[in-house]
Amino acid sequence: MSNGTTQGETTLLLDTKTAAAAAAAGATFVNESADKFKKARADGPLTFRMLGFLGGLAMVFSNSIAVLDRFFSFNYSGFVIALYGIFFGVVITMLEAPGPCSRRLKTGIHYYAKFLEMTWGRGALYFFVGTLQVSNWNLLDWAVGGFMIFTGVTAMGVGIAAARDLRLLKFTIKDENQLKEKWVEHDKNHNGSLDVKELTSFIRDAGVDMTRNEVAAVFLALDKNFDDQITYEELYFWWTASGALGADRTMAV
Repeated sequence: MSNGTTQGETTLLLDTKTAAAAAAAGATFVNESADKFKKARADGPLTFRMLGFLGGLAMVFSNSIAVLDRFFSFNYSGFVIALYGIFFGVVITMLEAPGPCSRRLKTGIHYYAKFLEMTWGRGALYFFVGTLQVSNWNLLDWAVGGFMIFTGVTAMGVGIAAARDLRLLKFTIKDENQLKEKWVEHDKNHNGSLDVKELTSFIRDAGVDMTRNEVAAVFLALDKNFDDQITYEELYFWWTASGALGADRTMAV
């Protein structure tokens, strides 16, 4: 009887330690991601990418709470869904978070999942993981899943609108000399690239009216090396191409 009690206490202690370790790791991840979000929020407007970032954090948090509970309550289907939720939440958070680490991860993801280069592709991913999240029958999962579904639909709509506006922008630039001239004019810090604010100024100067979300989608589509900067070569590639970002494609953003 004593041995059985001791084993039960040991198991309970291990379960408690596992839960505490998971909670500590989750808290560290949330704190680091929150710092990245604050920096990104200070640098620019709250766009669909920031919504995706927040949704990814919420998925990691909510599924981290659920995963141990579902395992020890023998709800293995829910346990597997929670694991998927954590995985996709981490991927989405790192995909949308600024900073060198996220750029390295983005390079690997884009190599194996090219559709994530486009806003509509990310929207489709958000929509999918949102439906996965709401399949769990509780209020928190419904809230997080509904938020991701909303963000996914928003991103897909933004991608369509941004593709249309890119066509207009392309036709406002008459030749390469004008493209280069506008580039130099809006590279305010003379670092050889355009950030989001400089690209916004470039677009407005061309007479094309874009929302903040559409500018974010255009920036995502033009930034081919995922360094959060638009080089002249990237801009020139878009302007001369009739392929993925050219004027003949309206669903390419």
